[in-house]
Amino acid sequence: MILKLGNQYQIRRIMAAKYDKSRPDYFARVYRQKVLIERSFDCFRCTIKGRGLNSSLVCTGKIQPTEHSEVYKIRLKYDGASSPKVYVVDPELPLDINAHMYSDKRLCLYYPKENPWKHTKSISDTIIPWTAEWLVYYELYQIDGKWHGPFVPHKGSKS
Repeated sequence: MILKLGNQYQIRRIMAAKYDKSRPDYFARVYRQKVLIERSFDCFRCTIKGRGLNSSLVCTGKIQPTEHSEVYKIRLKYDGASSPKVYVVDPELPLDINAHMYSDKRLCLYYPKENPWKHTKSISDTIIPWTAEWLVYYELYQIDGKWHGPFVPHKGSKS
């Protein structure tokens, strides 16, 4: 069997479209974050689903924010384009907007308008430590009903 390449112009055009440097390489972003997370936290397992623009990272791990805290199983989702999303999956937390959660039970780890997350940052240096910190504030909130961490009131919250 012989591979026939056709004319060089078509090949260059196809290659240029396929490897357009002006389009973000979401798979590379997701893969980089997977490596950094697994290198930093052996308690996390990450998988990449899909390819290219459809690739996404899903990580699960356990965090015990203090030695007196319970162990929380979290799920982190990152698509390479938007901010990572973090959920506590065990124990299941009740939806409570005053505890700085979104309506889908995703944790509110920072004020989005301040834009502290960028794809060039490491999830293992930002989002995961911020999650551990959020869990400490959540445990304090469970004791006295007051959010002790930094916050901006959410729509509909009492804070």
